[in-house]
Parts: sequence; structure tokens; C-alpha cells
Amino acid sequence: MIHEESIANIINDDSFIEAMKELKQMHLDMIVNSDVDEKEAREICYLRITTINEIMSHLQGIADGKKINNTKWNI
Repeated sequence: MIHEESIANIINDDSFIEAMKELKQMHLDMIVNSDVDEKEAREICYLRITTINEIMSHLQGIADGKKINNTKWNI
């Protein structure tokens, strides 16, 4: 079972946020510093950044699930 509060604690943790930013920046730097003929490397970096964004969105959705459920009962 997934605990929304635990996920919320993780995605709001400053160290986790910083680690995700650094990971995305590392891949952005690889794209920026790639040579013209390194199309595959840029595509892989793009896919990794997209994956990080999707994971973060998914975790945020789980964390927001508790807020949504609490709001339903207040209506």
C-alpha cells in the first residue's frame, strides 16, 4: 500500500529536490555540450529528463491524493 504522507515527505525533502534538480541539470549539460553528430546521446538525455519529470509528476499526484480525499469529505 502506498502512503500519501510518506510520498509527500519525500518529494518535499530539500535534499531530494536538490538531487533531482542536479540530475536534470547534468543531462541538460550533456545536451548543451554534445557535438552535432551525437544525436542519439541527446535523445537519450531528453528521454531521461522526461522520465524524471514523469516520476516527479506521478509522486506529486500520489501526495496530492490525500488532499483530494480530505477535500471530498468537506464538501
